[in-house]
Amino acid sequence: MSSTDDFGDEPLRRLEQYLADDTQRVEEARGKLVDIGDALMTLRARMHNIDLGNDPGVQVLTQEMATPMIDRLAGSVERTDNVVLDVAVGAGSDEINSRHERNRAVEGQLQRTLVHPAVLESELARTELAAKRGTGQLQRVSDHVETEFLVLGDEAVITLSAWADPASPYVVIRNPALIACFCAWFEVMWSLAPEVVALEGGSDDALVRMLALGVKDETIARTLHVGLRTVRRRTAALMDQYGASTRFQLGAVLEREGRLPGPAR
Repeated sequence: MSSTDDFGDEPLRRLEQYLADDTQRVEEARGKLVDIGDALMTLRARMHNIDLGNDPGVQVLTQEMATPMIDRLAGSVERTDNVVLDVAVGAGSDEINSRHERNRAVEGQLQRTLVHPAVLESELARTELAAKRGTGQLQRVSDHVETEFLVLGDEAVITLSAWADPASPYVVIRNPALIACFCAWFEVMWSLAPEVVALEGGSDDALVRMLALGVKDETIARTLHVGLRTVRRRTAALMDQYGASTRFQLGAVLEREGRLPGPAR
């Protein structure tokens, strides 16, 4: 049987050198692309009279500016907290941003996303959320979501310029006090929201919390990855268990029992 020594080290050394050279070229090219992106964003900002500096104020972003701005800032922080009304509208729907978001989660960035129950009605949204959960993103659902915003660590907040209108232009906030307010607001909503997870074993906690939000059976089934019959069967079982003849009565009993919805930590 032959060994690599029979052929000498020359081919192996050449291949290793080729790999090292190509790796260096790829890294240089990646650096150039980052510089090109920053230059393009700077030029576009000048065209729209937008200051990209560290001015601790509130600056309006055009839709064209929002995507690269989010990508640039999100790549420099260890944590992002996102509140979503609609995944199909706005800068967050950009495929490049979405792909980069998944990559950052894989690389260890802590990402928490809070979505309104209406978001789960869309097959596109459920697919996108499932893909991001697969990378380690934490997700919860809450009907307390009233508008969209993205907290980028302690660096900035990007939110809608028009309340609850995902199609409106964005604003970037750099004022530390305002950032702290958005952080606190997110923490309150997050603490009261159930996770977007599948039903497991005999636990009905996820089902109970989504029933409390008024989410439709069909949406609960798709979100929790179970059949519609399973949702209805387990809801009926809960009603029998607590002697409730309607879902409203079930909700009242569960609230009395302390099962609706306390902080989900």
